[in-house]
Amino acid sequence: MFERLVRVLRSRPFAFAALIVIFGSILLNVVHVTHYTELSPVDELQHIDYLYRAPSIVHSGDKVGQDAMREEACRVLPNWSSPPCSTTATYSPSNFQENGVNTAAVYTPLYYTVTKVLATPLTWVLGRNSLVTAGRLVGGWYLAAGLFVTFVIARRLGARPYPTAAVLLAAAATPNLLVPSATITPDSIALLAGASLVWSVLWWEESPRRRMWLPILLGVLTVLFKAINVISVVLVVLFIVLRYAHGRLWPTQLEPDGTEPPRPGLTRSVILAALVSLLSLAGSVGYVLYIRFTAVVSTDAVPMTATSLVSKFPTVGFLSHVGAFLEVFYPPGSYVTTKLIGPLLQSTMALLVFAGTFAVAFLLDRTRSTARLLSISLLVVGLVGAPLIIAMSYYSAHIYVPIPGRYALTLVPAGLATALSAVRRKPAQWFIGVSGAVLYLIVLAWMLHYPM
Repeated sequence: MFERLVRVLRSRPFAFAALIVIFGSILLNVVHVTHYTELSPVDELQHIDYLYRAPSIVHSGDKVGQDAMREEACRVLPNWSSPPCSTTATYSPSNFQENGVNTAAVYTPLYYTVTKVLATPLTWVLGRNSLVTAGRLVGGWYLAAGLFVTFVIARRLGARPYPTAAVLLAAAATPNLLVPSATITPDSIALLAGASLVWSVLWWEESPRRRMWLPILLGVLTVLFKAINVISVVLVVLFIVLRYAHGRLWPTQLEPDGTEPPRPGLTRSVILAALVSLLSLAGSVGYVLYIRFTAVVSTDAVPMTATSLVSKFPTVGFLSHVGAFLEVFYPPGSYVTTKLIGPLLQSTMALLVFAGTFAVAFLLDRTRSTARLLSISLLVVGLVGAPLIIAMSYYSAHIYVPIPGRYALTLVPAGLATALSAVRRKPAQWFIGVSGAVLYLIVLAWMLHYPM
């Protein structure tokens, strides 16, 4: 029976490995949603309120509604004294964090609307009336889709299917991916957005004239999901520039397998880089201006914003964040549902991804040009990405906030794909494959044994 299973797995390695990634990540999400029902302190109350209001726009200064306040009262927020749970009570926003002000007004309704459209039928299937539970389960779909696209990118760069699947499942179990995917937050779709954008540019390379529309569309959507996602736009624009430069500097160089690497022309490269950059920036800035002009109260009067206002450029914070995203699995912060094992797994993944990315960029021979150029782009963005976000925050709103790990989520697919392409020897593939599967199972067992 075991030999038959091995034969089946070898006959369709891509399909079976992809299914393992998809269903394994969904299982992880379902267990987390089932066993961790409390609200996340990372603004989930505000995101839940936006989910209930979608597709309507939340304006700066708006108060959270009764549905969202009832969700917090009945689910409980860690380290916060919420009012008693009641299906009939009328709650006062002043009893909730930020005096009940919805701080999610800086986001477009795009994520919330898409999630609501997908979650509403799910409430009928589940036979439960909780839009929040259904929305959290939809986050598992985003996680699975994001990991599948990452799997496709990794295979394109030469990674082996089953070790790749195991490592991707271990990545799904890290706090930076698991918690957002199982809570209501725009960060839950960041992995899918970042992976889709990278894949679209690799797809464009094959036919630069006809396929330009997809990277442009995905670049705009990625930023509209969350403005911070602009760092993934910077990543692909830098890759486009490096790809053209590579073609000009080494016009006769072949790939390790003897094939011609993609060599998009100057005109197509400039047009794509310019349109992706300008349209993404226009979408982000345009929405920020709209929110300012339609604010119910001044943005400065919002408690969370007021505590982040600074009178001068945060030079120390700016410089201290140089290189922060060299590890795309940036430290998860204080809120971790899988205590002890989660941070340990995340540190392990951070080491693996950084080492692999650096090796592909500068150390390994016979590396595909796509992998090498993507890894170099990622390292450059890793150096300047966090300071860039700090500068954008200051010049757009005069605020400074230390960069949390979730801001690097759109960079994770490129990091995983390039790092996995570096693992070529059989013993190393077996090691990371078995280790990834074991770590995934440990986190899964941990959640089942130690529910919150």
